Parts: sequence; structure tokens; C-alpha cells
Amino acid sequence: MANCIPDLEIGQQISSILHRDVRINDDGIHVCVQDGWVFLDGKVDFEDERDLVESRIESVAGVCRITNNLTYPARYVREIL
Repeated sequence: MANCIPDLEIGQQISSILHRDVRINDDGIHVCVQDGWVFLDGKVDFEDERDLVESRIESVAGVCRITNNLTYPARYVREIL
């Protein structure tokens, strides 16, 4: 069955959700939607934030698939001897 919700509307809904969630800094996130397939690109601060972004949008009406290309900086853990 074809997606009946326009990609533009899906993208606007996703942007709104990400913007309203205080746990997510959406400044570095780019959302592209093609036939219900959501592509996330850009940078977030932490791995947990990357996962949170995906979980917040997976239930948006019209989303069929998500490709999460968000990156986050590597955190170096210093071993204490």
C-alpha cells in the first residue's frame, strides 16, 4: 500500500517533534523524507541522543523506514592505573 501522507508533512511533523524535545539538540540534525523513508544526517552530542532521535520519530504517521546516519564525537575514556 502506498504512503498517503506527503513527505513534506512527515518532515514537518518530525522537525516539530525534535524541536520540542528538550533532550535533543536539533540544530545539527538534517531530516530528509523520500516516499516515507526518513534519512537522518548530521551531528548529535551523544550516542544516547542519536538513539533517542530515532525512537522519537519511528511512530510518526507515514514513516516506513529510517536510515540513521547521525554521528556523535568519540568519547575517550582514560584508564586509571
